[in-house]
Amino acid sequence: MILEREDWEEAGCCFRPDTAVSEIHPGEGHYRIMEAIDEYDRLIAMDAAGEAAAHLERCLAQFEEQGDWGAQITILNEMMGFYRNQGNRELGLAAVEKGLALVREHRLADTVSGGTTYLNAATTMKAFGRARESLPYYEQAMYAYENSLDPADYRFGGLFNNMALAYEDLEEYKKAQAYYGKAMDIMEQLRPGSILEIGVTWVNLAVLYEKWGHEEEIDGCLQKAMECFHSDEVIRDGYYAFNCRKCADTFGHFGYFRMKRELSEAAETIYGEIRRQQEKLEEEMEALS
Repeated sequence: MILEREDWEEAGCCFRPDTAVSEIHPGEGHYRIMEAIDEYDRLIAMDAAGEAAAHLERCLAQFEEQGDWGAQITILNEMMGFYRNQGNRELGLAAVEKGLALVREHRLADTVSGGTTYLNAATTMKAFGRARESLPYYEQAMYAYENSLDPADYRFGGLFNNMALAYEDLEEYKKAQAYYGKAMDIMEQLRPGSILEIGVTWVNLAVLYEKWGHEEEIDGCLQKAMECFHSDEVIRDGYYAFNCRKCADTFGHFGYFRMKRELSEAAETIYGEIRRQQEKLEEEMEALS
């Protein structure tokens, strides 16, 4: 399996655009949605996909019943990413439709939160074979961000990376390369917090060059990606494990079998340790109750 850029947009990512949506939650509602997102992040870190899906569905139903449209948008953004990563086309596109409807209804098109929803919607469309249809939504996301954010803001990195993937799907490889370059420029300014994202972008560039017929560029990209994954400045947490698992097959595809095994084993080790820590915490809490 070749890595898709949207595959690694998960909890803990400094390019996780979903976090911007929380800006529309003042007061008590803000704390409710943050608790919901914290629990979702915990489940994702444990690699508990089934429980995470059930949690998101419960939260959406709860916020719909309460009429909290801001919280609904936040959960729907998370759903877009989650169902995209799970390959669930029906539920992923359903979240897109609901999220875009709320953005239109509440006139958020020019806001960061609206831009974030456009970005997640476009990326989900692209993931399910609708790359051409996704482009206008990427443009709307860019318009919203340009009106509200500093040009070096991390959210542009996620936008440019995903635009690159869309153009790659459409075989417009020169445009894809240009947007990867724009994303890399932003990420380089955010080191060391962006090292892992830089590594994944190098992996994606290797895939691009294979499709484009520039095989001579592939090894250089993968070597730079390996340096990022091996960096001592990268935290070995659930997000690292997520990226290891997703990138492993791409390294294997290009014949880097040792790196594939290393990343796969690292992911399983980290996820296993997170689960053990969670189980220990639950046992301690049960003993105190």
